[in-house]
Amino acid sequence: MSASHLPYRLIPEPVALLDVGKTLAGPATAARWRRTALIYAALLLLGTALAWLAQPAWAAFGLGLTIPGGGFLLHAASPLTSTALHVALFAGTLLLFVIALFLWIATGNIAAPLLVWLGSAVVAATMDHWTGVPYSSLADICGSGRLATQGQDARLWLPLAIAVVSLIVTWRFRRRLPAMRAEAVRINAFLVDARTPVTRNVDAVTGVARVSPVDVRDLQQWRFLLDRALQPVGEFNGFDRIDEFREAAKRYQICNISYMLSMHAYARTPSFHGYQLQAQENLALKMMDHRCWSYWRLENIWGNFKTDPNPFIKDNIMYYGWYAAMLGLHQLNYGDDRFSRPGGVRLQHPNGTVYETSFPDICQLIYNNMQNSDFCLFPCEPRWIYPICNNFGALALRCHDRLYGTTMWDAVKDRYRTGLEQEFITLVGRITAIRDAHTGVTLPALTATMADAITAMFIHPVFPDIAARSWAIIRHDLVRIVDGDVRLKLNGWDKIDFGNYRPSLVTSYGLIAVAAREMGDDEVADGLLARIDREFPSQTIGGVRHYPKASTSAHAVIHAARVLRANTLYDLVNVGMPDACRTGPVLAHADYPDVLVAGAVSDGDDLKLHLASGIGDGEYTIQLGRLKPGTGYRIADTDPVAFVAGADGGASLRVALGADVRSVHIVPVG
Repeated sequence: MSASHLPYRLIPEPVALLDVGKTLAGPATAARWRRTALIYAALLLLGTALAWLAQPAWAAFGLGLTIPGGGFLLHAASPLTSTALHVALFAGTLLLFVIALFLWIATGNIAAPLLVWLGSAVVAATMDHWTGVPYSSLADICGSGRLATQGQDARLWLPLAIAVVSLIVTWRFRRRLPAMRAEAVRINAFLVDARTPVTRNVDAVTGVARVSPVDVRDLQQWRFLLDRALQPVGEFNGFDRIDEFREAAKRYQICNISYMLSMHAYARTPSFHGYQLQAQENLALKMMDHRCWSYWRLENIWGNFKTDPNPFIKDNIMYYGWYAAMLGLHQLNYGDDRFSRPGGVRLQHPNGTVYETSFPDICQLIYNNMQNSDFCLFPCEPRWIYPICNNFGALALRCHDRLYGTTMWDAVKDRYRTGLEQEFITLVGRITAIRDAHTGVTLPALTATMADAITAMFIHPVFPDIAARSWAIIRHDLVRIVDGDVRLKLNGWDKIDFGNYRPSLVTSYGLIAVAAREMGDDEVADGLLARIDREFPSQTIGGVRHYPKASTSAHAVIHAARVLRANTLYDLVNVGMPDACRTGPVLAHADYPDVLVAGAVSDGDDLKLHLASGIGDGEYTIQLGRLKPGTGYRIADTDPVAFVAGADGGASLRVALGADVRSVHIVPVG
């Protein structure tokens, strides 16, 4: 097959420029901001009216509606109580409200901030501090001409302070627009010269990207991932065990391992099935374990006020979007449709309820939810939309269309792009990591170099021009190379290993490095890997290399940064497995870790293997598949004695292996 027949990107293309006329918010976000502002304004007016006109209990409740804990400030002016005590109650409520907001953001628990806000208003209303004490409504005070003497009265200054602060915040926010537009113009000036990455080392005769083997060190790091994937499905030895809600959840570790192994297989060992295929099947089965999706019942209760534990519903793309992407990549690599058959994905709740679905059904669910969302993107946790999770959903739809000839991604592609650009990418091209679907609010602190890099990587197969733009901005503004040392501009979120929440730069280095590799920036990728080696020395125990205190997900991305090439993920999704590897001879079986496969590729007739032993010198049996039945084969440049493929196209042979990688080239005789 000639190069023109395979859709590798061989010519760099311009990146998408920023829209300098864009406003601070897209239409869906702006509509939510207006609605939220109107609701809060109504709440402020109601609370103020109650505070001014009603008796003490209702006045305290009213102030409590204007701001969490505000009702306690009414009692701070009571002659029978301590001012300091009630100010402390107000401050404590605000602190508790911040904690509740954290729970809302982290787990979708909208009930927590609502309970703190309304609960504190009720508690303040039940405080009986005014019995036997003269109390006048603010309306009475105004009528008697005593208003000027009431400066300490929270009924007067608190609503006024809230209104003034709200106006100042709005004004300061809006005045950023000209500066951000000027910044977008500056960025566009260098984006004009930026280009999408190309696939290098494409063979001029076959038109297929060349495959080279990994080295012994890479095999040692590969084993870290394989050890976790190949253990019994119900076991999670070696996984981080912290929580099932956030980035350290088992589901994310499983998917991160799977994605990186899929790309490793495509780039380095496309003609190896065996335990590489088994590892992917095990990971797909692990995702069905109730421990990986049990979180949803709680999140559905406190976020959607529903008790259904079924994870395949309206929200929750953080489970089935990630899952579908791993299933799609797996099927593209191996043609294994096990999880695409009816009931191929089977989840069983401890109460006996079974939820059956399949890769195509999950993709249909993703498609429906995207079509029904004003943003096109839809929530992970209840209410919260994350572009990174939705990008995996987009990736899944693209994989499904490639596999089955459907047009689901084509049908939502334009809306998705518009939603992403208008609602989740800022005027200056940075990724908005999170947005609430109901209020439109976001958390600017989560905008990070790491988040931009990994979003660029996983959106690359569907929007290469946006991905390349994001990387160009990172490369120009957030990365510097000084005397060969790669230096990054990072913020607080970048300084945490997202896989175990420890203060560490190791995951950011790894994520940015693997994105750099995918985007063809080997200088940055190699430089960051060198920093990892210097700052986080690895250890090798029993032939397995690991980074002490680094998360499982960190190991996955570091390994991928070492073994991938430019456009690996893009090519896996858009080019797919070349015919020679898809139909030609394969290494069908080898014992693990006895035989480690550093490389495996076929030209359709032969099979080039690069093998080493993970347990010591010796002779080991390997099994070949998809040979031509009845045809003789031999190992090139060694013993000329041939072996004959069986009627099923299989054959077994013994090979001598040691710690170093050995080339084993299987060729047909004659």
